[in-house]
Amino acid sequence: MSSTGQPLKWDISRPKPDGGLTEPALRPSVHDRWMRVIGLLLLGVVIPRFALLFDKLGWRDADYWIGSTWFLLAAVVIWESNRLFALQLRPHLDWLAQPFWKLVIFATATLVCTVPLTIAAVWAWLRYIDSPYPILDWLATIRNIATNNTITVLFLLHAYETLFLIRERHGDQRRLEQLERARLAAELENMKSQLAPHFLFNCLNTLAALIERDPRAAAEFNAHLADVTRYLLTQKNRDLVPLAEELAFLRSYVRLMELRFPRSLRVTLPAAGDGDARRLPPASLQLLIENAIKHNRLSEDEPLAIDVRLEAGSIVVANPLRPKTKLLDGTGTGLANLRERVALLTPSQLEVDNSRGEFLVRLPLVT
Repeated sequence: MSSTGQPLKWDISRPKPDGGLTEPALRPSVHDRWMRVIGLLLLGVVIPRFALLFDKLGWRDADYWIGSTWFLLAAVVIWESNRLFALQLRPHLDWLAQPFWKLVIFATATLVCTVPLTIAAVWAWLRYIDSPYPILDWLATIRNIATNNTITVLFLLHAYETLFLIRERHGDQRRLEQLERARLAAELENMKSQLAPHFLFNCLNTLAALIERDPRAAAEFNAHLADVTRYLLTQKNRDLVPLAEELAFLRSYVRLMELRFPRSLRVTLPAAGDGDARRLPPASLQLLIENAIKHNRLSEDEPLAIDVRLEAGSIVVANPLRPKTKLLDGTGTGLANLRERVALLTPSQLEVDNSRGEFLVRLPLVT
């Protein structure tokens, strides 16, 4: 039963919930209606006329319509019995794993379902029609129709199976795409969950140092830290945020870093209007500035200048290369984390260039 209380209607293009072979189509499926119509027309209309069963009857004769109805009913029984068996067989034998046995069972079942029913239908009709319109060679007529019916059923069921396999392949492709999307979503959520702990770890270390060195600056730092933390908490479930919001958050973060490194850090930020619809991953610019501070020397005599500027389709964070001789231990996220997030969320790639005496990161913006 479905969540709405209605019976589930499986069709041949619907994959099973466990990702295995398609569920037997126990109810008629709109996807094979045209094949059933072709089968019924061939078995119930074309083949009986091809065998000259109606050669002595005109369309004005009542027996013509009685015979037509009779063979259509026989065609329904023959076709539906073969179809039901084929659907029941599919989950138990796979063409790729057991092609020989499936072919043998498939052909045997077709003969068992088709030949006796055809013989019975033709024999009953010949008994009915033989008195007013004698059929001289009953055996040849029955053999001819049974052979034609068997070939027709085998051909159509082969086409039927081909249709199953094509739709199964499409279903496999859809399942692979769904699994890939689920994997990427889980990977993205895992990386996003690392951002807040990584950021708070560094800020708490800074706050502890400021409390000892400058309590007034520590109080201001604590107020800005509350604003920054609030932003991270409200944006944690969003993959992309507007550029204007990210720059407003970045200004608060930069103020935190200026309190930590007074007169040792200069950060130039661009202006972005509230209507700027371009987007980027949340806290991505903060991570790049934090990365620059972590890896480069800075002091009052030699302040570190970080330039954040807008370019066509991207935002750039650049700073001079002044590698520290010894780096503090980190959480292991940083630039690699951001590179993966950008690759998952945007059609472009994060660009890094350190070939001209500066470390430059170009972050694509999503329009």
